[in-house]
Amino acid sequence: MDSKGIKLSKLTKTRIDNLMGEFVDTFDESSKDVRPFVVKLGLSKGIANSKGLYTKLPSGCESSDWEMGAIISGEDFTIFKHLIINEAGATLTDSDIKKQMRMFIEHGIESLYTVWENHHNSGDLEDFRIKILS
Repeated sequence: MDSKGIKLSKLTKTRIDNLMGEFVDTFDESSKDVRPFVVKLGLSKGIANSKGLYTKLPSGCESSDWEMGAIISGEDFTIFKHLIINEAGATLTDSDIKKQMRMFIEHGIESLYTVWENHHNSGDLEDFRIKILS
């Protein structure tokens, strides 16, 4: 199973694109690993910030414009799936897992983007990286 079929909002896609610029120097220039890294980071942040399952998408993220494809697959998908089930405290269907995965990504990217906006003009990438871990 993978993340294929999960559609994120256009706003979140734009935020992911902006955040990718902060991490591109960490990866090989020809690598396509930056987008999956940012999406997984957003998913992780969304889970870490949650207090259970989300019931609403962030403001401006209600549309489903961009299918992210199989960015999260294999062992990564299994780990995130179990983290989401743990947050739910109950068994979830595959459809519910993907719905909640979208919610966590949308909320997590929103959180990362807020931190990025606050540090973008300072030019201190190291401070940004420390802040996103807290």
